Amino acid sequence: MASGFDGPTLHRAMTLYAEALRFHREELNSLNVYPVPDGDTGTNMLHTQEAVTAALPPEEAGFQELGEAISRSSLMGARGNSGVILSQVLRGFCRGLSALPGQPAGPQELAAALSRASEEAYGAVARPVEGTVLSVLRDAAGAARARAGDVVGEVDCDAVLEAALTEGRASLGRTTEALPALRDARVVDAGGKGIVLLLDALLAAARDEEPSEAIGKLGPVGRPEENEARTNPAGTLQFEVQYLLEAEDGAISGLRTALGRLGDSLVVVGGGGLYNFHVHTNEPGEAVEAGLEAGRPRNISIVDLARQSSACLAGQARDVRAAEQTCGMVAVSEGDGLARAFASLGAVVVAGGSGDDPLVDDLVAAIEAAPDRAVLVLPNHPDVVAAAELAAGRSPKRVLVVPARSIISGIAAATAFNPTISPEENAQAMAEAVDGSRAGELARAERDASTPAGAVRSGEWLGLVDGEIVSVGREVAEVAVEVAGRVAGEDCELLTLVVGSEAPEGQARAVGAALEKAFPRWELAVLAGGQRRRPYLIGAE
Repeated sequence: MASGFDGPTLHRAMTLYAEALRFHREELNSLNVYPVPDGDTGTNMLHTQEAVTAALPPEEAGFQELGEAISRSSLMGARGNSGVILSQVLRGFCRGLSALPGQPAGPQELAAALSRASEEAYGAVARPVEGTVLSVLRDAAGAARARAGDVVGEVDCDAVLEAALTEGRASLGRTTEALPALRDARVVDAGGKGIVLLLDALLAAARDEEPSEAIGKLGPVGRPEENEARTNPAGTLQFEVQYLLEAEDGAISGLRTALGRLGDSLVVVGGGGLYNFHVHTNEPGEAVEAGLEAGRPRNISIVDLARQSSACLAGQARDVRAAEQTCGMVAVSEGDGLARAFASLGAVVVAGGSGDDPLVDDLVAAIEAAPDRAVLVLPNHPDVVAAAELAAGRSPKRVLVVPARSIISGIAAATAFNPTISPEENAQAMAEAVDGSRAGELARAERDASTPAGAVRSGEWLGLVDGEIVSVGREVAEVAVEVAGRVAGEDCELLTLVVGSEAPEGQARAVGAALEKAFPRWELAVLAGGQRRRPYLIGAE
């Protein structure tokens, strides 16, 4: 290609790559046996790339404008380990080209951009592992550099990209023997195959052709007969924690170290005050707390890997399934404990609450992240209902908003969620669960006031049921018992106490003990929710 690799070519390559990921998504999901066999590599890479294509500037934009859009959108839209690494690959590649805003890249510049992508991807991963996406990209970049430096014959950008793709395919084939998990399953690395698709898209765009990579042999994820004896390679690390973090650059090194102590599969990408963190850990609360100490985390996602992996091994990742999953769930929640609870029930969690409501775009992104064409949304607060309905209207998926207007009713609804039945059946069952629950809460009075339940002085306790003040008092345990008696009817079976981050441990134990003593016939469940501003939530079912 005598004219070199220019902005319109990169623009087309990004679009072709998204199309390729859609075409190969189920293949990549089926290959996803490392590091956790949760069948989401293809979905996560596609979600990340779709965020890129949605943010692309006009086709005639130069490398600098394109690079900034691709880097930021991939960082903001990255999902899962594979999506975060992909965002860094794209960021590195674009940085390698951005020094040439006014002219096309030649063979040497293109090879250098691939090398930079490889270097930055390695730098993002705390403990790089051979036989993964990192190896495939490194080998491809090496072949590109060698071809660009070939003094025999004419070398153009097509030749450089062709060399990278050829070696990328060869390196991908070698991943099978590089890792025990891949060798046992007789598959190639899923993320590595995703990088081969990227190289294929780059070459196709340079030649003004269509990508040539065919769907390969499907992997075992989703085949029940092949997974009966499989175990979760993640061992005892149960949760995947991911969040965007606004922080000073100087705080990142300490946070990286802290998260490295909490788990593995740590990937950190970003810069200029905005970072994307991903880690597998048994301490999701501590992982989020570490982010809070370093800066302002948002879009917090906590996924129960054991549940997700088990679901995938049961056959829910591909067309061969033990139970056909027909719909997903999105829940708005605050506090790491509540986020874990909703995630364990199958929800994609969106951070929000206590006056920090999620943006419509955050809800749309969560709906798109749910791996299903139909999604149930739990707003879990009156102020979020309108945003949830707007997000439902903006998504191409079938979205039903369940009328959960409190965390308590949201938990009841999420417990009733069944991913194997129709969206309509789910919506009805979840709405019935909402109707069958009542919510109360305890809060400190911020000033002296007269209330329907009597006068209250600043610092004393207010008891509310469905937003109405029903009790006031100096002793929190007494107010808690009054609120519980109001929310629970004669047919109550379960009383739930959700403890916030501001509740002292000893006080929380006293409140729980008072409820057990006052209502011995009811089962009491205590959840460390971690919510702010509302020390105690009480629900009855």
